[in-house]
Amino acid sequence: MRKTIFALSLCLGLASGASGADADDIKDYSGPFTTKFFYQMCSGIDRISRDKCNMYIQGLMYGLNIPRVTQGKLQVCLPEMSTEAARLHILQFIDTMTGGKPETNGDGGDWMAFMGVAAGNLCK
Repeated sequence: MRKTIFALSLCLGLASGASGADADDIKDYSGPFTTKFFYQMCSGIDRISRDKCNMYIQGLMYGLNIPRVTQGKLQVCLPEMSTEAARLHILQFIDTMTGGKPETNGDGGDWMAFMGVAAGNLCK
């Protein structure tokens, strides 16, 4: 249970700290991050951004792997995959859904990250 709380706290902290990546587009922004911000954070070569991306994805995957927490709701059964594989899968999903233009997507980056790992991995 402590791991779950830590992972969720980490994800929330990363999301709330997301305001500094693209200061021209997201000034004084608080709340969920955009798809554009998430894409930039995860596709950039900046080590700090990539680490934040990886920690977010690790927390997301950990949360999705908690057994049957969402009884009767959408359930995701992730295959064994590394954080790097999940990151690439999410970026590919965003590219596909936005035609390579993540800035045009009105959905939150957290939702797109969820959909990126959930796509094709729903429990049967």
